[in-house]
Amino acid sequence: MVTDIDEVTPALVRTIGGDTFDKKTSDETIAALIDQANLIALTDSMPETATINNKVLPIEKMATLYMTLHLASVIGKSGRGITAEKVDVLERHYADTTSKGWLNSSRWGLLYLWLYRRFGDGQTPRMAVIPH
Repeated sequence: MVTDIDEVTPALVRTIGGDTFDKKTSDETIAALIDQANLIALTDSMPETATINNKVLPIEKMATLYMTLHLASVIGKSGRGITAEKVDVLERHYADTTSKGWLNSSRWGLLYLWLYRRFGDGQTPRMAVIPH
């Protein structure tokens, strides 16, 4: 787990992501993924920081980093969410990305999901009481 992040940059993402990106991926593309990942972290109500054992952790930056790497790994290995394809029948199946379950498809998504459950909206139960 990465905890000493000053800023999420394309260089940091490349360093931590290892083989997640090929050499052709531009810094502009990675920067766009970082921007999208940050918006996702913000809408998931990730706090900017959290204090644990008297240490301040940059939760929002960690979430942004993990989501950036998750988006890159999902796009890279599954070709825009395609999970199966038949050529002779022209049949295509897409991954369900409408719930948080799609985060299970990469190690980075699992780290994001852990942060989401611990610090984001994932800690708030989503329940409704329906009177009858």
